[in-house]
Amino acid sequence: MSGTGTATRQPISSQVILALLLVVAGCALVTPATASARSRGHWHRRHHLVMRSGAKPEPVMYHAALLEDADTGRILFEKNSEMQWPPASMAKMTLLLVAYKKIKADEFTLDSPVRISERSAHTEGSRLGLIEGQVYPLGELMKAALIKSANDAAVAVAEKIAGSVEAAVLLMNEQARELGMTNTEYHTVDGLPPRPGHDVDHTDARDLATVARALIHQTNLLRWSSREQTPFDGGVCILHNTNHLIGHFVGCDGLKTGFTFQAGFNVTATAKRGNLRLIAVILGAPSNQQRFAQAARLLNWGFQNFTAVAVLKRGQSIPVLVQVRSGLAINPVVAHAVKVVVPKADADSIDLAYRVPQVVNGPVRSGESLGQVLVQDQGETLAEVDALSPVTVSVDARARDGFTGESPAAYHQEAQ
Repeated sequence: MSGTGTATRQPISSQVILALLLVVAGCALVTPATASARSRGHWHRRHHLVMRSGAKPEPVMYHAALLEDADTGRILFEKNSEMQWPPASMAKMTLLLVAYKKIKADEFTLDSPVRISERSAHTEGSRLGLIEGQVYPLGELMKAALIKSANDAAVAVAEKIAGSVEAAVLLMNEQARELGMTNTEYHTVDGLPPRPGHDVDHTDARDLATVARALIHQTNLLRWSSREQTPFDGGVCILHNTNHLIGHFVGCDGLKTGFTFQAGFNVTATAKRGNLRLIAVILGAPSNQQRFAQAARLLNWGFQNFTAVAVLKRGQSIPVLVQVRSGLAINPVVAHAVKVVVPKADADSIDLAYRVPQVVNGPVRSGESLGQVLVQDQGETLAEVDALSPVTVSVDARARDGFTGESPAAYHQEAQ
């Protein structure tokens, strides 16, 4: 955690535990009143969530908030989700994504030795207290940066994977652009506030959910962020997780907190129940307790009101015939599995629409896209997937197979 955090986490107060228990129990919940109607890239969102009748609005205990399905990227609730805000220590999420990708590319391993530099040893804010000249495995320093939010560990990781902090910042910004994080710019690897030599980092709730989704699906870092506490470097010290939802909110296994006096209290949290994984982002909460209470409130509301529906399986045949000119009539198949997240009340109203031509010119290659299958809820398209040819059809297939001019449907039955 950036800022002036101490080396050891204070025990969770009874008020925090009570607040979380109340949230989990569903007490005094207020249903978010709005959802996003704007889409970014190919993610589809909808604006139809309403406040429960008779519910009394509570004071907003944050500056920005977002709730998103981690698999589809569908935003279920947002408030000021594009408002620029300092990420504080949540900047480390992008640093760790870059580091993990370098390990996956065999440039480093989790056991690669990292020598602590003077710069790392003198990094301010939340820290392990690393000493110049000490050597630690890269994986242990990544774990400390994630779980304890140790700034000195983050600087050491940056210097190892990029050669310098400045070079690591460039890689972080490149990674942000690659993910489509259009409102994010990094000047640090640790999220510390501005000082001579660099500007303030900025991001927004949407971008933080985007990098969280990348960490969830492209890395295995949740195995660390899911731990309430864990030993560092074989027991040199114990790392206590700065995310107090871990161990106190059912299904929560990540991801990252952030605090500076300028940014306030922030958290990007994720939890999974059944086949539904959600991401909640809270920015600018007034207290440590409130960032977790508000994140738990959003997550709990999402699990209570939404469900994930597996609509299509990879390779599933669709009930549409496509006539290949001078060739076969074929049933396209679905390119990949499709799951959508919808309000529980809409689970039985999902429809499929087929944007597939009746006739195409040959030849057709196996795996070639012939059109799209649209997954819709009350007329709104939630997802689309390519409809592929399951076979290769050459231009002379009609003559070779003895096709005599019957309708595509008749030929399809004959070919069976």
